[in-house]
Amino acid sequence: MAAANDFNSMKGVSDLFISKDKLALFWFFMACACLVTTAWYLHRVALEGRSRMLYVAIDQPIIDRLITPDDRGVLIDYQARLALESYLNRGPLGPLTGNRIPNLFVGDALAAVAEDVNKDSYEFRSRETHQLAEIGSIEVLHNDDGSANTHAVGQVLRMSIDPVEGQVVNQSFFLKANLTWVRNMRLRDVKRFPFVCTAIKYELIENLPK
Repeated sequence: MAAANDFNSMKGVSDLFISKDKLALFWFFMACACLVTTAWYLHRVALEGRSRMLYVAIDQPIIDRLITPDDRGVLIDYQARLALESYLNRGPLGPLTGNRIPNLFVGDALAAVAEDVNKDSYEFRSRETHQLAEIGSIEVLHNDDGSANTHAVGQVLRMSIDPVEGQVVNQSFFLKANLTWVRNMRLRDVKRFPFVCTAIKYELIENLPK
């Protein structure tokens, strides 16, 4: 009887050690799983971060000291040309590069562009109109607060089909456009355009044949 009790007690002790060993293995594998998961997550974040521009909030005066007026003028000149071409270059289905418009225009300017495109959409579609803007010179006027105004001149060429006679109609217009530019506050999301247009007004004067 005593021998049986000794055997049972030894068996209980061995079971306890086996249970502790299994528990240790369980926590060991759990720790390994956590390490693998953390490594995979950090690797994914590192890959995503490669395509992002490092963004540091800098006060406006510091930016203005880093960029010379000539450099700022070149940037705004480039963006004014790109904005007018994105806005005015159209086909029967609308602007040819309409995906740029929300990145170049904001606020009232974006609303005005959308309204103008929508207003002319039926005529462009029904007459199969194709329009191309050629920007000539741009005058950039800088303001003390870092904003700028641009005055652009050029021409707009338009080709359409008369829906009644079926003949091709070519038109030429003299272009005058005024745009207001401010710093792009969404530079972290839209890295390509350091300035955005907040107001636009343009006029097309048809060049009638003499």
